Amino acid sequence: MRWECSRRSFALALLATALSTGCILSPQPDPPGANIVASASPGAGDVAVVGGAGSVPAGAAVRTQDADDDGSFANGEASDTGAFVLVVPSAPGHTLLVTYTVFDDGEWRTSPPRKLVVDRYDPSPDPLAENDGDFASPFAPGARASGGFDSSLLVAPPFEGFARLWCADECVQPGVRVLIANQDRGEVTEVVHPGGPFEQSVRASIGDVLLVFAVLAEFPTQTSSVVRLVVPAP
Repeated sequence: MRWECSRRSFALALLATALSTGCILSPQPDPPGANIVASASPGAGDVAVVGGAGSVPAGAAVRTQDADDDGSFANGEASDTGAFVLVVPSAPGHTLLVTYTVFDDGEWRTSPPRKLVVDRYDPSPDPLAENDGDFASPFAPGARASGGFDSSLLVAPPFEGFARLWCADECVQPGVRVLIANQDRGEVTEVVHPGGPFEQSVRASIGDVLLVFAVLAEFPTQTSSVVRLVVPAP
């Protein structure tokens, strides 16, 4: 009996020591999901960082920091689907660190970072050719059109809570993913462009800022530059 009591006292003492020295660690959240992409605007000095549904927990606090410039960061909150939209001062070629923080079991816990390298833009594919899966960036929606003429990406005033985006034939390569991120709502719509004219409706209100860019399905780090649209009034 004396040995059992001594052994129990020793175990409790070890536990108390571990707690007091921080040896027992709280479980850390998983890193953000892989469906996070970054796209920059040439000459604008900032980068859109967009996480699709489920990339982080719903309502989590999200932070993006430029690893090449400690003073550049952006904070935001994920939507109820776990999507988020942030704009951070950065540039092509820079590395971004994306983390999220949740309140769990009485503690604030921050995830390990997911690293993103901002694409340097090589929009070299022939606008009339199929994307062959090389490492060239897609061109921005509306940057090109059939016959080599530019074709503006347009957005119509909202109708019954939805705004329609469209541009002419061949303004987006077939087979690329097109992301439409509503910066004001934190919502992200993603579609694979089948070819021909581009058209897509998204939830939006007058004055919402939409960030639109294309991503290679095979190489999600290869993105076009971002197109910014403001939803107009009727």
